[in-house]
Amino acid sequence: ARATSSTSCALASGMRRRTIATSRAVGRLRETNLVKPPGIAETIDWTQALHVLGAPRLDPETAEATLGAALKYREDLVRVQRELDALLGG
Repeated sequence: ARATSSTSCALASGMRRRTIATSRAVGRLRETNLVKPPGIAETIDWTQALHVLGAPRLDPETAEATLGAALKYREDLVRVQRELDALLGG
């Protein structure tokens, strides 16, 4: 029972970190001039994409691989990919 509880806590902690990271990144995206800024649904989609990939955090590589979950227009995707470091606070 302890192993299961410990595993559940670790999974919840990882999901919490990913949710916070994607929420911050989406907040920065919403401050830019995008065709369609991401909303709550896109934040959830992006967080789930990171979870499915087993990404422990939102780094440039995983952000680029999953950015399509947050951005629906190609113009937005291309623009944000050029500014990815700034988006992630780097």
